[in-house]
Amino acid sequence: MKLPYRSEIDGLRTIAVLSVILYHAQIVVFGHDFFKGGFVGVDIFFVISGYLISRILLSELFEKGKISFLQFYERRARRILPILFTVFIVSFPLAYKYLLPNQFIEYAQSILSATFFGSNIFFYFTNTQYGAEDSLLQPFLHTWSLGVEEQFYILFPIVLLLAYKFAKNHLVTIIAVLILISLQYADWQSTKNTQLNFFMLTSRLWELGIGSLLAFYELKYGRVKHELLNQTMPLLGLAMIGHAIVFFNNQTPHPSFITLLPTLGTALIILYSVNTTDLVGKVFSWKPIVGVGLISYSMYLWHYPLFAFARIADTNGLHNNEKIWLILFTFVLSIVSYFLIEKPFRNKQFINVKKFSVAILLLLIAVLGMNWKVIETKGFEERLPIFLKNIITSKTNWRNSFPCIDSKNICPIKGNGDKKVLFISDSIGGVYASELIKNKRLYISFVPIIKAHCPFILNESRTDNKWSCDAEGNKVLRDYLSKNEFDIIIYGGRYSYYFSKRHFVSKNDKLLENFKKTFDLLSSKTNKLIFLAEQSEYVDEKTDIKSDLMLKTKYFWNITDKDLEELNISYSKKIKMKQNKEMYELMKSYSDAIIFNLDDILCIDGNCQAFINNELIYYDRHHLTQFGARIVSKKLEKLF
Repeated sequence: MKLPYRSEIDGLRTIAVLSVILYHAQIVVFGHDFFKGGFVGVDIFFVISGYLISRILLSELFEKGKISFLQFYERRARRILPILFTVFIVSFPLAYKYLLPNQFIEYAQSILSATFFGSNIFFYFTNTQYGAEDSLLQPFLHTWSLGVEEQFYILFPIVLLLAYKFAKNHLVTIIAVLILISLQYADWQSTKNTQLNFFMLTSRLWELGIGSLLAFYELKYGRVKHELLNQTMPLLGLAMIGHAIVFFNNQTPHPSFITLLPTLGTALIILYSVNTTDLVGKVFSWKPIVGVGLISYSMYLWHYPLFAFARIADTNGLHNNEKIWLILFTFVLSIVSYFLIEKPFRNKQFINVKKFSVAILLLLIAVLGMNWKVIETKGFEERLPIFLKNIITSKTNWRNSFPCIDSKNICPIKGNGDKKVLFISDSIGGVYASELIKNKRLYISFVPIIKAHCPFILNESRTDNKWSCDAEGNKVLRDYLSKNEFDIIIYGGRYSYYFSKRHFVSKNDKLLENFKKTFDLLSSKTNKLIFLAEQSEYVDEKTDIKSDLMLKTKYFWNITDKDLEELNISYSKKIKMKQNKEMYELMKSYSDAIIFNLDDILCIDGNCQAFINNELIYYDRHHLTQFGARIVSKKLEKLF
């Protein structure tokens, strides 16, 4: 049975695709974004898709009592895959030029997941938040909706056929029950797990199901022909859609019961609009509007990567005029791809099944091969200048190096040397300790007491009671010290932080006095007490070195010699010396102790560099990278 063409459906597609594009564009007019709810365009697409697909499947069932799965999936493949693979391939040079390795790998993974109908699942498990600022930089985030539709195309024909075979008289009831269950689930999850709710078929099935009910009604009872309803219901439906586009936003629970507004609005137009006899039908059937609807799939595919790469390349953010040009470029690309790719591949007389299969296989091999190569080469790291590669791959390590981190247990590490070593510090010293413990010939026993934000200080605890920094934890260590002596005790911390931030119970003079009591106890337990003098820090408290350097080198293809000079950030150690003057005086009062000054190792002529031999030294404002810690630990080892 040949199904009649409905031009107003293409007009409805136009509303859907333009609302989505304008939502992603974030065009601001008079200080206001009028399309904050434009994401409901996808919900409109779901209802349309459910209607059109079910109309094909149900008409075949009613006429022949069966479904030709081969023909059905061939039609879906001709419709979806050629232009999808083309967009993937065309985007690759842009990704190679603009994406950093980790971004490039995620780009490749998203394409592979979309190729196998699972990008909605991929983006859920990568904790991607649709509509968030960083999500606008992921070129193929929008393919999540294709994942939902493709999963529906796989499952629904099977469910429909089984229901028709074994419960023919209850077909509508089964679809209605599935809709109600899915809608109720979506509303429940809209406050429980918003990301799962947004991306998964289980929360979207009801939208596609509404379209299925419309198709069933039309095939069973024909189009609604009631002059008053035909004139008013499409207008009401359009008003409902318009309200959602303008007044919904990223805080709107979605999908949920409130999403019935745009979806039922779409249903009213599909059910009651009759081409040229009602106002909405006349407008939606106007050739320019129908034309946009015909290219809507291409527009949907092209617009998101175009905007994503433009945002990545433009460090100052896109302006309205740039966004308008991108939308126009989307139109041009979509018109070209519609006539050169979409129409030819959907024409069985022009491209038969054999030719189509060969073409899709070649495109598939190209897509899989390119993206496998991206992952295999770790995002083509060789593209990067050596200093940038080192920035990206730099790490700091201390938490995973110790058996009982931030606990009240004492966990000695056994070595094959002859020294008993106690290392007490916060995370600053933990970076060096993590390197020292690798060299087991240095010690017979290495006891790391590493607590983030909290070194061992007698009679002290933090006012916010965080980080296991309390009197009980100090008592465990004090009792341990009373029963043991050590060949070497190393003590370090970010002293300026403890004085300036005032997180401890005692204030400046009293805190300094408790430091002295602590040092007295430690010096009585060893013949070699080593104080780690606090290293210089990045002076900008709003950021840290690695993220700041990453920001400056984000667009690595465009770096000049001047940029390279600015990257070698330096800090004056005089700032820290002034902040820690009283602590240094206290350390110096222990004549037998060694003051190990990290700045003497990491700094030259009073300036501490961010790089040594193109390797990043600082990981953040105050922790060293593993490379920096290795340099320090080798110097520290000599004191053993």
